[in-house]
Amino acid sequence: MGEEKTKIEPPVDRFGRTVTHLRVSVTERCNLNCPYCHREGVPVSGSARLSEETSEGFRKIFNAASRLGICESIKFTGGEPLLRKDLEEIIGAAKEANFQDISLTTNGTLLDEKRAVSLKNAGLSRMNIGCDAISSSVVPKSYERVKSALEAASSAKIAPLKINMVLLKGINESDVWRMLDVARSYNATLQLIELVSVGDEPFFKKHYFSLAELEREVEKVAVSKRLRTLQGRTVYHLSDGEVVEFVRSVHNPRFCASCKKLRITADGGIKTCLLREERIQFSGEVSILKAISLRRPYYG
Repeated sequence: MGEEKTKIEPPVDRFGRTVTHLRVSVTERCNLNCPYCHREGVPVSGSARLSEETSEGFRKIFNAASRLGICESIKFTGGEPLLRKDLEEIIGAAKEANFQDISLTTNGTLLDEKRAVSLKNAGLSRMNIGCDAISSSVVPKSYERVKSALEAASSAKIAPLKINMVLLKGINESDVWRMLDVARSYNATLQLIELVSVGDEPFFKKHYFSLAELEREVEKVAVSKRLRTLQGRTVYHLSDGEVVEFVRSVHNPRFCASCKKLRITADGGIKTCLLREERIQFSGEVSILKAISLRRPYYG
């Protein structure tokens, strides 16, 4: 009999938070220009953008993280990740590095059934598709525009499927209950996301919509609820099969306290937090450990 492999315990930061997740921006390029985009915490100055790490470069990062025990979950984001022609190769590298859960966040406008199947075959576990309104001339990710992407993901049996809806006062708050119906029709979770201030204070002040009252309304009609350990998110199950998850970063004391993520930028750098400036150049396991040593809660 072969020897059993010793399980590597993932690293813990100075606040006692175990790091098990990577969030990887594979590109800053995007075919949309959403007014609330936080660009994964890397501000763009003029037309300057970060250079894009190669698939082989990402492979080295994933392997180094895995050797440290950081291999529970990995999420790929952008910009718009589907703009990367080698996205399947990058996903495959994560699978080879033994990441257990591999997911993707996309605006959906470039996803067809062929690409959905290709991503699943590469090792993709699940997907989040942005959809902020039933129909809107203000926010570009509307159901009219991403319906075909939801159908493609469902057809390819990518599950679980989530619909990301950023709540914006005066724009889409009246669409929530209809979006719940949409999510149920695809057996998807509707993820309601609180707007985060990322520099554009006038936009934030004008369109920030607190999720507190909405969550109270949902809780009244829910048949069950549970608290996810990741960032203290509450998930509600409703009587007709709808599932809704609240992502409240600004007014949730558990959001930072239970954060398990380390972020990788499009050029292969290591970022300690979405809202903090620290960024470490990758140089193997030691650089990952250095980034973890710098992690500290933003809220609370």
